[in-house]
Amino acid sequence: MTLSKESQAFLDDMRIYLFASSKKEEEVMELMEELEDHLYEAERNGKSVEHIVGKSPKAYMKEIEAEVETDGRFWFVFVPLILLNAFAYLIMNKAIADERDYSLLALIGNPIVFIITIFLLFGLYRFTAANKVSKKVTVMLYLLMGMAPTAMFVGILVADLFIETPVVTISPAVNIAVIIAACFIFIAAALYWKAWISVIVPAVLYTPQVILRYIDIDEQSKLIIILSIIIVFSLSLITWQFIQNKKDK
Repeated sequence: MTLSKESQAFLDDMRIYLFASSKKEEEVMELMEELEDHLYEAERNGKSVEHIVGKSPKAYMKEIEAEVETDGRFWFVFVPLILLNAFAYLIMNKAIADERDYSLLALIGNPIVFIITIFLLFGLYRFTAANKVSKKVTVMLYLLMGMAPTAMFVGILVADLFIETPVVTISPAVNIAVIIAACFIFIAAALYWKAWISVIVPAVLYTPQVILRYIDIDEQSKLIIILSIIIVFSLSLITWQFIQNKKDK
């Protein structure tokens, strides 16, 4: 069964919209199959997407959204796992470098930034899926979305320099426990999402740092080695993703 580009684009947008609305995956899959059949039959009879979804895809998506049950696991499993995973990335650098001081501002501020980022990202998914937004505007919105959390994290770092808040200093043993806990979080995320990339990325980022700590070379050489590994890995990942997208088409 081959759908027109217009129908396939609508299905993709609908899937993203329902995903960002935290709807039950099983119900979404059934609904998408049913909708795909309807669109296929409509096209066979010479009718367009508009015949099925009406003149407003946004209104149709909202109508379908109301019919699909919300998945409670989204907020009780998925979102906390994202928060933990992101927090694990954040603290791993400090833990590996044996920096054991954490300000109260950073401990409270960083999780809040993660939560705000999730709401912004899912809001953006819903907006771009339900509205006919040009590619140029979409790229701009995602660029802004990418910069927003960075700006907030930098804001916390700067504020941390000027605002004195209580500092929590953990012991070396707790620091090791933090590293082990972060590793478990990466593995748990990989198992839940069934994607080993959740383990491969932190392994590539942090393993060289641990190994280089025990090699007697200057800090500049260490930095060059780590940056080279990250660049090569990033380019390999982009190339692999590009090849996969080509295969899917």
